[in-house]
Amino acid sequence: MIIWRGWGVLALLIVGASMGLGILISPNPGLRGIFAGLTVIGGAVGTWFLGQHLNKTKPVQEFEQWYARRSNEVGALVRGGAYDNVRDPQNPNRPADPNAVGNYVLQQEAARVRSGLTNRHSLFFVPMQYWAYLFGAIGVVFMVTNPFS
Repeated sequence: MIIWRGWGVLALLIVGASMGLGILISPNPGLRGIFAGLTVIGGAVGTWFLGQHLNKTKPVQEFEQWYARRSNEVGALVRGGAYDNVRDPQNPNRPADPNAVGNYVLQQEAARVRSGLTNRHSLFFVPMQYWAYLFGAIGVVFMVTNPFS
């Protein structure tokens, strides 16, 4: 059984396609292992960059867009009086500053959203970009042992 989340299955598809390509483009059956190893290493590099993009770069962009939108929403709630009746935790006899409450709410939501956005694309619970190390090692083993000759 293969377990993946998001686009994590692409790691297997990339390495499988690159190995098949290496076997197909080999001009000599004795060199299939070397060609397969080189293309698997190339697939590992591609897996690393795709995993970095999907799990690190893209979530930062999504978070920044979410944060700007949610900041405007919380600001509108503060201006609308949604946090006017909240009591100050240090001094329960006084009302809390609505701007401070809105900022606190925004920071709490931001921490939860940020952690939920990263490393969403995994294969067997390992983020996609880290499979590149294993695939690179497999490529080196193919080049050294030449299993397809």
